[in-house]
Amino acid sequence: MQKKSLITIGSSVFAIATTASMAIADVNQPQEIIMRPLTTPAGQITVGGDVGFLIIPDVDMGIGLSLGGRYGVSDKIEAGASYGFSLKEFEAKGSLTLEGAYNIMEGNLAVAANASFGYDVEGSGLEPLALGARVRFRLNDKMAVYSPGGQLSIALEEQIVPPATTGATPITLGLPVGFQYQASPQINAFLQTSLANIKIADSANAFLFADFIPLSVGAFFSPSNTMDFGGSVSWIDLKEFSDILVISASARLHM
Repeated sequence: MQKKSLITIGSSVFAIATTASMAIADVNQPQEIIMRPLTTPAGQITVGGDVGFLIIPDVDMGIGLSLGGRYGVSDKIEAGASYGFSLKEFEAKGSLTLEGAYNIMEGNLAVAANASFGYDVEGSGLEPLALGARVRFRLNDKMAVYSPGGQLSIALEEQIVPPATTGATPITLGLPVGFQYQASPQINAFLQTSLANIKIADSANAFLFADFIPLSVGAFFSPSNTMDFGGSVSWIDLKEFSDILVISASARLHM
């Protein structure tokens, strides 16, 4: 498990609502999140952000904000970018991430290949390259199992992770998996964990329950097909760091 995840705050987007007309835009997607395509529809823009609180009892609390957007280049191609930075002890230098996705198939089984990489402005270094696929299998109109993508992490620069004193360029295959429940057209609840982190190079194997127990639970409220508001509670590792958690609030605007 990468310790850097302890200071990573945010994965969703916090809505930048500008005018009422945007909220009633002609958006080509269902209200139900479970029924939406895995990539942004052609010509559609999604903007937003996430504010997160990293809580480490008796030590510190971090507060971060991530802002970003995605654009549907076509019904199959999506491009996006996000920028995250610290709000506590404000630091404008943060991390810039660029991402893209290609929709392979839709239906009860939906698959979209995705890739992302970034640059840490504050640390003046490249973030790992993430490759993988967004996958969703709908069991019915209310339930689905999914994987969010980015399963393969490839370090582009040497990293030094204590207690090691020499650099390494780890390559790890993660197996994130989640479950969605569409309780109503407006409410989508989810639970996500990781089955394993598998060593490919300069890393270590970790398996669910035996070595770590990551867990995230949350829900989104969608008053229409143009807006989503959500919240989640995440534990980095219930096995070793059960008192360390991340609380996030997010929102998205589709137009």
